[in-house]
Amino acid sequence: MNETNNKKHPLMIGMRTVKTALSVLICLTLYRFADSLGHTTNFDAFLACVATVICMQDSVEKSLKSGRNRLAGTGIGALLGMIFLYIDMLLNNAYLIIAVIAFGVIVLITVCNLLRLSESVVIGCVVFLIIALEQTVDGPFISSVRRLLDTAVGVVVAIAVNRFVKNPKNRH
Repeated sequence: MNETNNKKHPLMIGMRTVKTALSVLICLTLYRFADSLGHTTNFDAFLACVATVICMQDSVEKSLKSGRNRLAGTGIGALLGMIFLYIDMLLNNAYLIIAVIAFGVIVLITVCNLLRLSESVVIGCVVFLIIALEQTVDGPFISSVRRLLDTAVGVVVAIAVNRFVKNPKNRH
């Protein structure tokens, strides 16, 4: 049998693509509504959309695993980011904090590896750096909690869409 017969045409839009776009649409709609009430920023929506794109996988089980890794990494990154924001406030030295943040990456990777969460390392580092380097008016604790909640929104949306939106070909 010819292998090209088994492959989709590159311009075909698959169900995972549709589900990913639908998840992003839902996140943006939720955040636009919350924004109209004065509760969010575009950055919040960005993090939720990134989480939903990352967590949308080709099966619900894989989405759940990706979501767990995403939340674990985000939680660890947010916690360490918050701690390092407080350290930054105490040190108040732009050059010293550079070394402290680099050390924070080492701590984060070590913690993830000790907890056997190696698949959470990359996203944990990304969240840590977002929080540790951001200029926030909310304060370290609120900023870290918001990042974690934004990620959770994206994860929940991706898993829900993946679970409840079925491929029309597989409906029985």
